[in-house]
Amino acid sequence: MTTDIFDSQSPLVIQPLILPIFAEKQLKVFMIRTDLTHSQISGNKWYKLKYNLRAARRQGATRIISFGGAYSNHIHALAYSAKAFGIESIGVIRGEKVDNATLADARKWGMQLHFVDRTSYRQRHSASWLAALQREIGPGFIIPEGGSNTWAVQGVSELMPDICEQIPSLDYLLCACGTGGTLAGLVSTAPEKVKVEGYPVLKGAEFLYADIQALLESAGADVRCSWNLDKEAHYGGYAKINAEHRAKWLMLEEECNMLLDPVYTSKLLRRFVEKVQQNAYPPGSTLALIHTGGLQGRRSLM
Repeated sequence: MTTDIFDSQSPLVIQPLILPIFAEKQLKVFMIRTDLTHSQISGNKWYKLKYNLRAARRQGATRIISFGGAYSNHIHALAYSAKAFGIESIGVIRGEKVDNATLADARKWGMQLHFVDRTSYRQRHSASWLAALQREIGPGFIIPEGGSNTWAVQGVSELMPDICEQIPSLDYLLCACGTGGTLAGLVSTAPEKVKVEGYPVLKGAEFLYADIQALLESAGADVRCSWNLDKEAHYGGYAKINAEHRAKWLMLEEECNMLLDPVYTSKLLRRFVEKVQQNAYPPGSTLALIHTGGLQGRRSLM
């Protein structure tokens, strides 16, 4: 019988973030190190894929189909976890055919790659387009881009009790956002006293309010906390790493003594520090940021 890799979860690591600006503003700040959960199923992907893979197995699926860009953390983690579950995987990749370390790993773990042009990729939520896609590449259990669906909300929701147990004084919880599934999971079980802030890393992220609300409703979540989105953390757009952000990212790594991915957690931390400098949080507050992993993406930039 194929083992369930998600039964071997490591204990959640939470560590203090020590920067002079935090002491100056009288803030206690922590980093939730989900990047340490697993070496390959990185960060939030562990929680988002856990129940998706189990659902696929229960339904007798022999193949999983999902979507992402050429450097996608989701595609990378899915390829590994599907192999561990003994299920075939197909990654529908946005854009022209390329070779890189992310996709080389995916191929190594048995994922078939199917490249589609960017115009076609925009139709990935269309039922008719998905039906046509499956006629072309074969049927499979579909996991949406980023893994964000009801199963993802359930998986990420399990983080919150552990966080609150380790940081009982928590006032604010901050998380970078791509497709919104991680934020929805945190919001779904956050206690009333915790304010949850999402930091979209793409421009024009107003649509995420509706997407996150839809995820919460699909999961039947009884939301007790307040939550909002800070739309100033994209620093040029999704996966845009200009010279200024590269310098800020690497400086924050050195100051915090931890590796950060260039697309999500580095932008979250950068924007958070800016807000601290602007006195956005009351003195005496306790805050935690989610390190959502994705360190494999550093390889394309180092």
